[in-house]
Amino acid sequence: MPEVSVSVDIPAPPETVWAVLTDTEAYPQWNTLLSVQGEFAVGETVTVWLSMPGLPTIPISPEITAVEPRRTLRWRSRLFGIEAEHAFLLEPLTDGGTRFVQTERFSGAVAGPVVGRFERRIRRGFEQMNVGLSRRAVELAG
Repeated sequence: MPEVSVSVDIPAPPETVWAVLTDTEAYPQWNTLLSVQGEFAVGETVTVWLSMPGLPTIPISPEITAVEPRRTLRWRSRLFGIEAEHAFLLEPLTDGGTRFVQTERFSGAVAGPVVGRFERRIRRGFEQMNVGLSRRAVELAG
């Protein structure tokens, strides 16, 4: 099962990072990877526009599978015969900051070849979102 994972240490507390992550209305100010409509609640389906670097923006409709404030947000989606489980994980650091990890696990008959072909773009998209999230959280944390 292919997986892409990218992390960043953010010098802001988990509460602030969570607030930025879940304020989807403010995404246009910092998030180049995702636009989201809908509520982050378990069992809900949200509408997401995914903008991977160098690729056309595509709509997906993931189902929210876990919401643990200040800790975890997970969703599951299916596109072109590939199932994907995405996790946004927040880990408190001893210095008061937050390690933010984005992980996506892919499954399905064509997942390996497709992820192999696009892994660098996926990773770059995650990195860009992580940098934007970090900047926004630091800005809000003051």
